[in-house]
Amino acid sequence: MNTPLIPIGLALIMMTVGLSVRLQDFRALLHQLRAVTAGIVAQILFLPAIAFAVALITKLDTVYAIGLIILASAPGGITSNLLTVLARGKTALSISLTIITNLLAFITIPTALSVAFLVFQGSTAGGPSSSELYSLPFGETAMKVLAISALPLAIGMLFGHFLPNLSKRIEGPAKFVASAIFAAIVFTSFYSEWGNITAHWSTVGPAVILLNILAIGSALLFSHLFRLTSQQALTVAIECGLQNVALALVIAQFMGDGQFMVPSSIYALVMNVSVLILIAIGNKMSGDEKEAINKG
Repeated sequence: MNTPLIPIGLALIMMTVGLSVRLQDFRALLHQLRAVTAGIVAQILFLPAIAFAVALITKLDTVYAIGLIILASAPGGITSNLLTVLARGKTALSISLTIITNLLAFITIPTALSVAFLVFQGSTAGGPSSSELYSLPFGETAMKVLAISALPLAIGMLFGHFLPNLSKRIEGPAKFVASAIFAAIVFTSFYSEWGNITAHWSTVGPAVILLNILAIGSALLFSHLFRLTSQQALTVAIECGLQNVALALVIAQFMGDGQFMVPSSIYALVMNVSVLILIAIGNKMSGDEKEAINKG
């Protein structure tokens, strides 16, 4: 899956996300600083650390270990805002976390990759060579992520701010197109790497599932430590569990070896299963709260 259309498609997705962002979304941060801090700490700092631990514990081959780090260092998923609504979470908090993590991706992803290259270099006989590991240096990676993620997101936000009426008119069709592009990226990755996915499911699959479980678990842990409400905790859990797989796949594609894409391809399936569970939990909590209010 080595085609320039994939990065272009991702850039269009991120621009579409930016169209729906308004200044009031950032003003909402002032009322949810604890929740935002918990989400950022859990996702940007703790999640990559969990991925390193999972890769080492499960003894993944170097190429899959680094693929797992790419996935864990990716920002929040672009569909997390909609799924937060379905789960009856805090939409403004979800939007804020998605924006912040995606804008910081050009720093977080190359930083995590730089550490991964040092940790996993030569850790397995079947892994890539030193020259292959260092074929994507920090600066180049940062610029690529900036070009396909943070910059299009910022352009969409500026467009929505200065041309609000036009952005509202095109927001609906743009989201439909963006969803189709996202599905195409994930489907293409499944199709192109299906052989690697099935061949290494027994080794890569458990590590990916464990990462997803620990991502959600760590989000709930930080939510408890920061004394968040149940709705805020649910929102942070969705943000941490639902990674921007499309961006992770594009970064893996830049690495030049399709095997880097395998963890993200598997995660695309796993995360949707876990988020359905979170949606069910969120709706049950909402129903219980309404019932308690009615009884009161």
